[in-house]
Amino acid sequence: MAQTDHIELGKYSSDPSGLSVYCLTAKPSFSPIDINLAFLAQEGWSASGDRLRFHVQQPQEVLKHPLAELLGSVPPHILIRRLDREEDCIAVIRVFLDGTIQILSNDVEFAKKYLRGSFLESPPSFHTEEQIETSAEWLEDITNIAMFAGLVAGAFGWDSAHNIPQALEASLEEARKALSIANYRSCVVMCRRSLEALLKFAFPRLLARQPVDHRGRDLMLNSLIQEFRNANPLKIPGHLLHIADSLRVLGNVPGAHASEIQNYRFSRYDAEFAIGAVGYFVDQYFSKIDSEVGQYYTLTIDLAGHDAESDKEP
Repeated sequence: MAQTDHIELGKYSSDPSGLSVYCLTAKPSFSPIDINLAFLAQEGWSASGDRLRFHVQQPQEVLKHPLAELLGSVPPHILIRRLDREEDCIAVIRVFLDGTIQILSNDVEFAKKYLRGSFLESPPSFHTEEQIETSAEWLEDITNIAMFAGLVAGAFGWDSAHNIPQALEASLEEARKALSIANYRSCVVMCRRSLEALLKFAFPRLLARQPVDHRGRDLMLNSLIQEFRNANPLKIPGHLLHIADSLRVLGNVPGAHASEIQNYRFSRYDAEFAIGAVGYFVDQYFSKIDSEVGQYYTLTIDLAGHDAESDKEP
């Protein structure tokens, strides 16, 4: 296909076989390779779509579906996946054991931005572009297209019914921004709000009813936590409910409510505790408690290039 500098992400979800992927490859002349986490945070890290993880080589016998087999063929690497919905851009960064950095993207400038921001001009070494050897091309082979389409689908969420609720996403983002500008009270309040949004999301999924009282009014955070405490059997482990309650208390006064405590000021430690607590709760919920939300779905793309309709049983 004729190349531009940008391909709409939505096109990869329909029929990606006719598309291509921009691939920026960099080979640093230095070691170690530092990853600028501050840059990733400043760009607006999302708990739902973005990922920082290490992929190990998987034994072939544990790979059960086509996409898993495809991912399993990739050598061990660190993966950074960053989705920017507003810009309609994604960067899939892989750092391999030999030091090679590969960035797959639907946008030329977005890939270059994440190479510079993630690996260059940052402490402690402040490496420059002159210290890396780069090459770039638009990949058109179906294997790379299939893998990229799967990563895009994973960033957006395989099933919209299981996406992290928008209120949680927005509150987490606002909490991170508040911490970055030392607005500690706002950070704590937004973390508390994030927790409330998650428990309201979890309520019908785990307790099979809406988060309302007998008069039909929305349950407040304290009542949400108590309802989960009263569940038999417990749907959320007790230690996580203790964490939720500590975050609730921290955010209550002088935060979510209009009471004041003389000479009390939120500190960075309060805000960092709140961010850590809600981050841990979110991670535990989606990875262990409600794993259906994050489960893998098979993305079927015809890697052989033939008509899939011909393979269907009558």
